[in-house]
Amino acid sequence: MISSKRASALMMAPAVMLVLSGCALIEPADTSEPPTAMQRCALGQTWSLDTTDLSEKLLAELPGDGVPAKAVEPSGGQTLIWKTDGDLTIESDLVFTITAEPKSDQVMTITRSYTGTVVGQALINVDVAIPRKWNFSQYKVETSAVLNDEPVEELKYTIPRNDLNDVLGLVITCEADVLTINPRGTDLIQRWTKES
Repeated sequence: MISSKRASALMMAPAVMLVLSGCALIEPADTSEPPTAMQRCALGQTWSLDTTDLSEKLLAELPGDGVPAKAVEPSGGQTLIWKTDGDLTIESDLVFTITAEPKSDQVMTITRSYTGTVVGQALINVDVAIPRKWNFSQYKVETSAVLNDEPVEELKYTIPRNDLNDVLGLVITCEADVLTINPRGTDLIQRWTKES
């Protein structure tokens, strides 16, 4: 004879199974929602870095870092290809030539170059792009300098980096043909324009 407690447990078992099987039918959150206005603006586009804007910002920043810069000239450029699935490619062939005057009778030319390709992802959540799995193996940043036409073996100045990485979230704005990218918590704001 089955005790009332065991009978109750046996009768509850099908009900529990029904509830649990109902849970198993719950679908994952729908990831096929329509793209946001930010995603429609930023993704599926090719963007060109506004190197003139960035060189002006670099020139304004350098004295605060102890670099007696008088001019910053950009050459080359960077291209950001940002696909609709969040995959991105940054192609760089960018050089900043910095003219500095450590002393009244000295002219120093500092060259900072960004070359190569970075690939990875940056998924947009509201107004922040979250970088993931960026590969820098084909990308390099180099600095060289000459003082009065003589090579400088060890540059005593620290030239701030003006490129993106996958360490910080990227705060973005996007309107029409202009995209701005600001690594969270930094003063760096890059301005990009849409390629036609």
